[in-house]
Amino acid sequence: MARTEKAKPTVEEPQHDQYQALRERLQNQRNEILNMYKQDLRAGQESADDGTEDIVDRANNAYNRELMFSLSDTERTTLLQIENALRRMEEGSYGRCANCGQNIHVLRLEAVPWARFCIDCQELAEKGLLEVEAS
Repeated sequence: MARTEKAKPTVEEPQHDQYQALRERLQNQRNEILNMYKQDLRAGQESADDGTEDIVDRANNAYNRELMFSLSDTERTTLLQIENALRRMEEGSYGRCANCGQNIHVLRLEAVPWARFCIDCQELAEKGLLEVEAS
């Protein structure tokens, strides 16, 4: 007796050229963040206290430097996520959920190209119901 197997429903597989477009977006974002970092670094070096400013000017400069550094924390996190996504592309694991292994829908990847989780697993992670390791 011949054994018949049911065809599994296919999850929409992203095309290679879609990944190429996402790779280019990630690389462009990475370059923008690195350029902003370099500009922030230069601005921070240029605004160093030179002793000729009054106390209000020094306070304003200190506040502006702190603001730039706090913004760079967010940029640093985004940069790490972008680098991880590019690494997953090289490894061939990009587009698959890091938790359940299912394909991440193309629309999600287009919205958040560094996404590690499918929508369902992302919701679990945001509720604290999924153990998320930093990668």
